[in-house]
Amino acid sequence: MNKSTQQPAFARQTSETQAALDRHLQAFRLGDVELTVADYASDAIIINGTGKVIRGQSEIHETFVQVYRDYFPEGTRNIVIDEMTVHGEVAYIRWRAPNAIMATDTIIVRNGKIVAQTFAGHFG
Repeated sequence: MNKSTQQPAFARQTSETQAALDRHLQAFRLGDVELTVADYASDAIIINGTGKVIRGQSEIHETFVQVYRDYFPEGTRNIVIDEMTVHGEVAYIRWRAPNAIMATDTIIVRNGKIVAQTFAGHFG
């Protein structure tokens, strides 16, 4: 493929990834588990430094129930994005919240759905 045929596809993918990230951030700020999980592919994974890979929508659902209940309850989800980079199917954010000194997420989006995510954070 030449560059001219690659660029429109790349731009579409970047736009698709940005849209998925925007939806994910909105769902997070709302603390809406169902809305959050809706953006994940059925076989998506999350790696978050716990030593366990979270696999599939069922485990992701249970993870976000816990995340919103125990780590980001009402009043703590108004996050501030300090850095955001979206490039093709990859999006990276560095952010903070009232109870998170610094956190990062990376998502990979294919066909409009998050297929993989990593998370790391320092809580205060």
